[in-house]
Amino acid sequence: MDDLHTIGIVGGGTMGAEIAHVAAASGFTVLLADADLARAAGGRDRALDIAMRRVARGRMTDDEAARVADGITPVADITALADVDAVIEAVPEDLALKITVHRQIDGAVRADALVATNTSGLSVTALGDATAHPGRLIGLHFFNPASTMRLVEVIAGAATAPATTDRACMLARALGKDPVRAAECPGFVVNRVLVRAMAEAYRAASGAPVDRAAADALVVQGGPAPMGPFALGDLVGLDVLESIRADLERAYGDRFDDAGTVAPLVAAGNLGRKTGAGLVTDGDPAPTGTEPVVAAVYYAAAMDEARRLADEGVASAADIDLAMRLGAGWDTGPLAAG
Repeated sequence: MDDLHTIGIVGGGTMGAEIAHVAAASGFTVLLADADLARAAGGRDRALDIAMRRVARGRMTDDEAARVADGITPVADITALADVDAVIEAVPEDLALKITVHRQIDGAVRADALVATNTSGLSVTALGDATAHPGRLIGLHFFNPASTMRLVEVIAGAATAPATTDRACMLARALGKDPVRAAECPGFVVNRVLVRAMAEAYRAASGAPVDRAAADALVVQGGPAPMGPFALGDLVGLDVLESIRADLERAYGDRFDDAGTVAPLVAAGNLGRKTGAGLVTDGDPAPTGTEPVVAAVYYAAAMDEARRLADEGVASAADIDLAMRLGAGWDTGPLAAG
């Protein structure tokens, strides 16, 4: 992009390092800021580790990895971002924390800088209302790992200028990503569709013994999803899933109710793959005949939520399907499949 050459990344954790890697690999000069220089340097090290892993897998050349190493400079704090062309904030999903960070960004960067928050569901409008320049603020939801996932959901707040949205989409493309514009709503597109489908599947499985692995296998065999709802929950992390699901149930009501499936597992410390215990266990009962119902409910719920998104004007049907293909790995989107 002619007017965007230097990108400031705020937050050197998992997502900040992933985004910094992507930006440097795409030819941008990256300044990576965190609470202090040591944390920022740790973020740069994480970005370089991503490059080295990609080289080992044959997905990046040594020269490309060297460009990542040369392109990222850790800086001690946000004040060092005074001359960047764009800022992408990637601190943890806490609105109060993000407000604090964006007020610091407001006082540091140029008036014409593009400012983005990487969020999977927080209100861009609420964040913008707490800052001095809401018109230049945009939500960019990079999917994890950003080094490989192509989708970026582009979320405009109520005060976001149309030119900001256009510029953010151009930046996403310059980073090698596929932007999908979505109106602001809890869950945006992919999380809304997936978590609705998962919650309905869990609810359908709650009334009778179900072989969860068998139900997952039927989902994969019978439709476009690469993974069933139980294995997916374990992969995402049940603590993360339950936080998102509870937020969506508060926003949209009982269709996001999972019949109390996940919360007790989280309370017991069984969070899925990262703890070695979760929804799918070796002790699942033998198939009872309910498994096809669970699989059918999963796809029906996904299709219904996708239709709601389209009817509400959150995103076009084509963009919803694109988001599900790129963000969830579906072979076809739920509306195309229907």
